[in-house]
Amino acid sequence: MDLWSYLIVPFAWIMQQCMNLLNNYALALIAYALITKIIIFPLSMKQQKSQLNMVRLRPYQDALKKKYGNNQERYNQELQKLYQREGINPMGSCLPLLIQLPLILLIYNIVRHPLTYVHYNEVFTRNAAQRVYELALQVKDSLGEAVVKVVDAIAAAPDTVSKISDYELQIYNAASKADLVSIPGDKLFGIFSLSGTPSEDFWSWMLLIPILAGVTGFITSWFSQKLNAATQDPSAAGSTKMMTYMMPIISVFFCYSLNCALGWYWIITNVLSIAQTYILHKMYDPKKALAEVEAKMEQEKAKKKEKRSAAAAKKAAAIAASKKKK
Repeated sequence: MDLWSYLIVPFAWIMQQCMNLLNNYALALIAYALITKIIIFPLSMKQQKSQLNMVRLRPYQDALKKKYGNNQERYNQELQKLYQREGINPMGSCLPLLIQLPLILLIYNIVRHPLTYVHYNEVFTRNAAQRVYELALQVKDSLGEAVVKVVDAIAAAPDTVSKISDYELQIYNAASKADLVSIPGDKLFGIFSLSGTPSEDFWSWMLLIPILAGVTGFITSWFSQKLNAATQDPSAAGSTKMMTYMMPIISVFFCYSLNCALGWYWIITNVLSIAQTYILHKMYDPKKALAEVEAKMEQEKAKKKEKRSAAAAKKAAAIAASKKKK
């Protein structure tokens, strides 16, 4: 197995345990989404803390900008010194975002292989591939030309049986229509199959999946920006606003083009992200942190003013005493 195959095994095992426990594909995907959210929650906490640290630096950063605004090189130097003094990495909040993509790729591979990772309860074994191939033989007449060629090639060279996995979703759908195999809970709300693809049947209830993915994606972005407005860099407001609209559109496209199981997972992840954003906001409130820093800066200014006044008074007293002696 290659590296990616090793990575997918533990997550496929989680999916299979969810199926064993719930015996329902739709519910298992919900449980899987919840478990993966819990796994990366510590990273999400780290991201929120990093954003909070950047909020605490914002007033100091504004002061540097006011002082060195006309000298960009000096401003950047002083800004780096500020980061080093406070021990803050401005890129520290990016890690959880980078983790999201591999998780989506993992679930994509899992739902594209419903027989191997969901139905047969076997992970990357030759036996699973053999069973997919045997099922393909039973529905060969209803498969596309490309799949039939692969089936015939395997018949001529049995050692290539693993190649059948690339066509597993098509084989499952054909076998499901022939009532040869079924996954419990594959029919979402009893209306359409999670293994189906909206783009292949435009006028169907499957269109709900990309629509809900887009709507929940927009709500997730909007809600996150509303709660964490204090953490946003004003100079990046335009790009942030664009992402609020672009990401949901991208999710609609992907969920329309791919099978509904991935779209269902995407929707559940968006809903969980809204809840996570609320929890993290309560734990690390950026507005509260900003107010504390601003209050601290006011105290520092007051102390500096007081010291200057005391120094001026002391100097005036010394001058007065000197004149009196004369």
